[in-house]
Amino acid sequence: MTIRTEVFDATEYPSVVANHISARLPDNGAVVITGGTTAEKVYPFLALHEHDWSKVEVLFSDERCVPPDDPASNFKMAKDLLFDKRPANVRRMRGEDPPEVAAEMYEAEIRAAVERGPDLVLVGMGADAHVGAMYPDSDAVAEDTRLCVPVDRPDGLKGLTLTAPALVVGKQILLLVTGEAKADTVSRVITGDEGPDTCPARIFAAHPDVTFLLDQAAASKL
Repeated sequence: MTIRTEVFDATEYPSVVANHISARLPDNGAVVITGGTTAEKVYPFLALHEHDWSKVEVLFSDERCVPPDDPASNFKMAKDLLFDKRPANVRRMRGEDPPEVAAEMYEAEIRAAVERGPDLVLVGMGADAHVGAMYPDSDAVAEDTRLCVPVDRPDGLKGLTLTAPALVVGKQILLLVTGEAKADTVSRVITGDEGPDTCPARIFAAHPDVTFLLDQAAASKL
């Protein structure tokens, strides 16, 4: 498994990573974006870049089953920090709908973009190696047909997530990972040989263009 790593000082991380993302954004096409605390720090800096998002189709890697104006919504976070300033063709997951219905609707909405292959996939990674809302030993990790499925999240909320078939077709994969709590997991993903069932970030093991964008703390066990 070959995964590139780039390591940045924590104080510079949000702005530098925004530069990396901006350089990889397509003029048109599709991009998968993530929620999470690391992305929340990066998106305000990404909004400062003069990139025209108007022809970019934006997909979400996952969402909590909450209304779009709920503070826990990934859509709300991205809208407030990025897309209110850089309008795009945003395909949000309908967290307010019944999870099974919302997953089926989202799959139908994004299928064409997935079949073309998203130009860029941005995902975070948890200390348990989850990506999107695919958690270790969950049915979502093993899904090999559906593109979007409902999940039970560890925080007690219902959720929606893209699955491996929707993510691994991205042309470029960027994992945004910060913090010492994730250092052991970064090492497991990059140097280990676990399967995705226990280490979901390993869904990208065979992908030819994967880069971890790390702060120094997250990279400390490499």
